[in-house]
Amino acid sequence: MRGAPHKDRAPSGQRGWRLGILGPTDDEDTLREAASFLLGDAEADQVVFLGDGAFLEGALERWAADVGLDGGSTFLDRALAAARSADARTIEQFLAEDAGARRIVDVRRLPDPPARAIELLDDRIVLFVHDKAVLDEEDIANANVIVYGVSKEAQLHRFGKRAFFTPGPLAAGRVGILESSDEGFSVAVYDVSGMPVLRESLATAITRVTVSS
Repeated sequence: MRGAPHKDRAPSGQRGWRLGILGPTDDEDTLREAASFLLGDAEADQVVFLGDGAFLEGALERWAADVGLDGGSTFLDRALAAARSADARTIEQFLAEDAGARRIVDVRRLPDPPARAIELLDDRIVLFVHDKAVLDEEDIANANVIVYGVSKEAQLHRFGKRAFFTPGPLAAGRVGILESSDEGFSVAVYDVSGMPVLRESLATAITRVTVSS
């Protein structure tokens, strides 16, 4: 996984950067919907996928083909169909979907298991892993935030200044966001329709938060 979020994509103002988190899935339509939300409405600078890397690469290749990023004709066919419909809402939706899809280069995969990815985000060491069961005491001791994929539901566990976070499987319809702003470092959960479910600052100590279904 590449380094920290692109600073030149972070808008001016209070927000420093925003990192989208996608739980595991093997459904390409669900992946596209969730990634489009994070890259579009949620304005994530990058998105990290916590599932199978080979699946992600294939899904992104097909997505790129569908929007014409590989030079294919699919995008032009869809654009012509939208134009012929003379329906302003259809055209607007198409353009919005295309704009989001063209940022698929900002969707990142993890190294193949049992490897993990470590990022320095602001002053926090964030460790990303598919299954936290592969971690040892040293891995955990050296990280401030552990983001993992294997879980039945979205969860945030806090142990002092250390946090464990997962958005849960993507089939549950939830995505996560790690955010740095003038207000500090926080974690949030949204459903893929954009409805906020949870937001917690990682500056205050809590014992455990489980996101309700």
